[in-house]
Amino acid sequence: MAQERNELELAEAAELLGVHPSTLRRWADSGKIPYTRTLSGRRRFLRTALENARGEMNQPSPVTKPEQFESKTLNLARQRTSDLSNRPEDWTAHLSEDQRLLFRYSGQRLLGLMMQFISRMDGAETFLDEGRRVAGDYGRICYKAGLSVSQTAEVFLYFRRSILESVQTTAGLSGPNDQDGHRIFLRTVDFFDLLLVATIESHSKMNQQG
Repeated sequence: MAQERNELELAEAAELLGVHPSTLRRWADSGKIPYTRTLSGRRRFLRTALENARGEMNQPSPVTKPEQFESKTLNLARQRTSDLSNRPEDWTAHLSEDQRLLFRYSGQRLLGLMMQFISRMDGAETFLDEGRRVAGDYGRICYKAGLSVSQTAEVFLYFRRSILESVQTTAGLSGPNDQDGHRIFLRTVDFFDLLLVATIESHSKMNQQG
């Protein structure tokens, strides 16, 4: 079996961390992730440093809901968002196979970022920034697939509603007076409201560029 390389290029390192390459580039420039440069100027990241950073990213904050909450929320969200393609007006007909795969990846990525964002008080902005980047990619995919800005917003809102219903249902399992569940629901609303803006801005920018 081939031995894993200890030095990774930017794209490989970003994939290992589960973030966009531009996000990792920004982290590296700010000193959050150590790196070196080759003689040609290309960045190289040590696998050990990346694994340490990934471990820190996955550390829960003191206000994190139990893992059971996260698991149930993600499962419900995935079940409900899988119904997108069964709507009367099948928007997936506009998409190529590659675009469908990108949509699926983006949806899964946003679910993970959402859970990180709502479970943290410190460092949550990092996951929001990454969510904006993923939402921007989503807007560009919709534009290239020929979806109008209103169709793009409609699909995003359907996805958003599925997530919110999942969070509300799961939070409700703890009782009607669950203040932490209410806080999580409001954090989820804030997260997806900001991502919707990023999606529309990205689509509109592509439309202006023609």
